Amino acid sequence: MTPPAASQLLVLHLSGPDAPGILAELSLLIARAEASVVDLHQTSVCGSLSLAVVVHERVDGAAVKAVRHYAEAHALHLEVLPARKGAAEGDALACGVCVTLLGEQSGGTPLAEVTHVLLNRGLNVRQTRSLGRPQLCGVELCAIKSEGGSFAAEDLRDLRSELLALAPSLGIDVAVQRDDFYRKSKRLLCMDVDSTFVKGEFIDELAELAGVKSEVAAITAAAMRGELDFKGALRERVKLLRGLPMSRALELCDRFELSPGGHDLVRTAKRLGLRVGLVSGGFDFFVNLLRERFNLDFAFANELEVEHGVLTGNVLGTIVDSERKAQVLRDMAHVYDVRLEQTIAVGDGANDILMLQAAGLGIAYQAKPRVQAVAHSLFNHHDRLDTLFYLMGFDPPEVTSACR
Repeated sequence: MTPPAASQLLVLHLSGPDAPGILAELSLLIARAEASVVDLHQTSVCGSLSLAVVVHERVDGAAVKAVRHYAEAHALHLEVLPARKGAAEGDALACGVCVTLLGEQSGGTPLAEVTHVLLNRGLNVRQTRSLGRPQLCGVELCAIKSEGGSFAAEDLRDLRSELLALAPSLGIDVAVQRDDFYRKSKRLLCMDVDSTFVKGEFIDELAELAGVKSEVAAITAAAMRGELDFKGALRERVKLLRGLPMSRALELCDRFELSPGGHDLVRTAKRLGLRVGLVSGGFDFFVNLLRERFNLDFAFANELEVEHGVLTGNVLGTIVDSERKAQVLRDMAHVYDVRLEQTIAVGDGANDILMLQAAGLGIAYQAKPRVQAVAHSLFNHHDRLDTLFYLMGFDPPEVTSACR
């Protein structure tokens, strides 16, 4: 409907007991009063309604009179406020930030601390959403700049650094993303394997079979912390496996457990249309088995040389290190015609850093400090991988149930 020639922009805010048909009745009243609806937002929590309608009202106030009469008849409280000049257009066009808090929220301290950070950075929270059913396990906050304007890359980087550094002291996990089209339209998921998609480090278990676990585990830990060059550390560890029968290595594959939520994550992501794959600094015979078992779209890992049924202690071909992982993400995005903003990467070690930085959403999963410092999101307190659906604007229980 075209706004009346002489009109004013008003916000009609109603609150009180919810009941079926309120929005339908109000819409009809506003239309009959020849006012036009510009924007609206409605929520209902535990039977309590909050409804805000922005209208172009005629100078005679016919819509306000009709809505006030309706509110009085239905025990609703009506508040009429003048809309800020340009608010409807500015809010609709502004691209802001989405901050997701995951963890215990009942005390209110994490929410208070985070919202104060947003306030101090000149951001106004314009929409909140509770996460988790039946228990509250998180909150999603969408904010825009108070004075208007776009949210620059450096603003996003600085806010993310501050909130991710604050998160451990609050006992929560945090994600900071640009609140744009790509946040909810992810199309490719790329995961590390060891200590991410599966529990534990596969090479350490191979080393136990070879009787050199303590030596290999020490090198693995240093490499994942970023203290050693990954390529050199991998070759050094593989040399220690020389002479191990491949048959014993293959038997080890069936002993590994997925990380919590891993199966639901893959099954649901694929049914939602995402391409899902693995990229690992581990070994292809194990990673390819996971690819086949879970019908994944791609898998990349290192190849061990085998002669006469035993490991020679050598690695063949290009080693999958940090640079290679990031390149795989880019290559797979190109293959599947996906923008990098629509990709998700999950990892825990230093060799995942470049991949997490390249992705639209990089998640540090139970990760080393160096990895957490560069990620978009931390999963320190949550170990269920399918929790990442919250970061896409979905409720995981609902999504998983719908995709069964």
